[in-house]
Amino acid sequence: MWNNSEFRLTLEENTFRDYEKIMLTSGDCSCFMPMVFIGEDGEEVVCYDCSGFAPLSSYRVEKTDDALYILECVFLLVGRSVEYLITPAKITISTDTVFYNKETGQVKIAYVPTKDESTSIRNNLAQFAEQLKEDICDGKQEYLDNVIKFITYHNYYIREMVNKIGLFKRQLYAECQQADA
Repeated sequence: MWNNSEFRLTLEENTFRDYEKIMLTSGDCSCFMPMVFIGEDGEEVVCYDCSGFAPLSSYRVEKTDDALYILECVFLLVGRSVEYLITPAKITISTDTVFYNKETGQVKIAYVPTKDESTSIRNNLAQFAEQLKEDICDGKQEYLDNVIKFITYHNYYIREMVNKIGLFKRQLYAECQQADA
């Protein structure tokens, strides 16, 4: 997938629908990394324009507030994907497909359709939050645990989850301010 500043995938032909290809190659879909499709011998090679971005798997997200920021951004991007006729449940969300620009703080997703159609968006996002939690070393993992719990055990809309994450960010900030006082 990610190799030497390039993100490429080889997928079976017809993995992407025609309208998805049009939308994803147009550059108008700001949620996702711009893509180019190349057909080769019954397969499709997908090349992503990752200029200025690197996958989260190449970073160590050690602070809870950074992880909550990234989660909030990903939820917002997934929520906006429907504007571009991309079904949120079809988006693979992982530290390999979520990209981050360290200079601007911008987050984007490399759209990779899920291989397992039975995977729900809730499970996908909960697993992503678990991946982010692995590197946290500030002792505040309970905030990510709460996010995972809300994703897993409640059927919130994406916008409601963004609001919950915002609440957790404010609680974490208040907790840190009290500790500093």
